[in-house]
Amino acid sequence: MKQRIITAICLLIVALPCVILGGYFFKGLVGVVLALSVYEMLHICTRPKIKLYIYPLVFLFFSYGFLFDQNDLFLASYGILLYLVVLFAATIFDETLTIERTSYIFTMGVLICAGLHALMSLRDVYGFQYLLLLALATYGSDTGAYFAGVFFGKHKLIPRLSPKKTVEGSIGGVFLGTLLAVSFAGYFGLLKTNSILIVACFVLTLTSQIGDLVFSAVKRHFGVKDYSNLLPGHGGILDRIDSILFNALVLSFFLVMVRL
Repeated sequence: MKQRIITAICLLIVALPCVILGGYFFKGLVGVVLALSVYEMLHICTRPKIKLYIYPLVFLFFSYGFLFDQNDLFLASYGILLYLVVLFAATIFDETLTIERTSYIFTMGVLICAGLHALMSLRDVYGFQYLLLLALATYGSDTGAYFAGVFFGKHKLIPRLSPKKTVEGSIGGVFLGTLLAVSFAGYFGLLKTNSILIVACFVLTLTSQIGDLVFSAVKRHFGVKDYSNLLPGHGGILDRIDSILFNALVLSFFLVMVRL
């Protein structure tokens, strides 16, 4: 636990100023996360290992999401379709690139890339307050679920994916995440013109847990505990940002639908 807390503090010291300052600071942070995400996403593919040419191919797709259409909360469909076509064309020449593996590289790649793109666009279009709101709802839910599970957890949530998660922990996560996010939104005046954000804060605490379980399901499929060991006490970068990537898309969809 001590190592986990120290790592979390170090991450906060690095990430928070980049989020607030924006510009090249935030883009640099996202660029580093992008490169590490590509590595971790493909690194867990074993039996047999992913061939090296796939790494730059996926990185190019992620770079597309990083460089273009930052005023749009969602990735343009033509980039996603091109990524799909190239991947399926590669199956003709690469016997290790099965349909199942190709589907994983495509779907996971789109999910992570779209999440990172949404994070950048939220910062550019709506400002750092919305990223902090997103972080409080997401990590508040994670923290609340952990402590509520430790003190009150009795009933397993979905043991086949995450044996330690409990129903009581899930409820505690929803409560703390919603409380922190709504309090933040109220303090910074975001609710004055966008009171519907209260609903968004609540929804984000739920989808945060769904996102965590989705990434856990991927790890279970590949038989790994963590995506890597880059972050002591936390595993890999995807282990730390899985829920926030998922929630970045949820919040983007919410903002577009209600025209905030």
